[in-house]
Amino acid sequence: MELILGLQPMTQFDAAATPMYASFTTDAAFDPIDTVRPKIDLMTKNPNTGAGARASLKLDFSDYDRADPDELNRILWAALKPGEPMPAPVRSLRVR
Repeated sequence: MELILGLQPMTQFDAAATPMYASFTTDAAFDPIDTVRPKIDLMTKNPNTGAGARASLKLDFSDYDRADPDELNRILWAALKPGEPMPAPVRSLRVR
């Protein structure tokens, strides 16, 4: 975006990144796209009545950063790594 808009890099990572010129073209491709129907019923894997769904309903998602991060991390860990113990959170204090 910075290159398209003629802006200076915002970070050292932007400055060192390889430009994505080869990812774009001036010729539009209007070929039809074949859709692939899902083979797995997502509601079967993620039921509305699952433990994670019930626990998530108790969190406050009404605005940014209102949900308890420790509880949200616990819910996500249990969903993504079932049966594995969750590691202790790592916190740091940045002092200038």
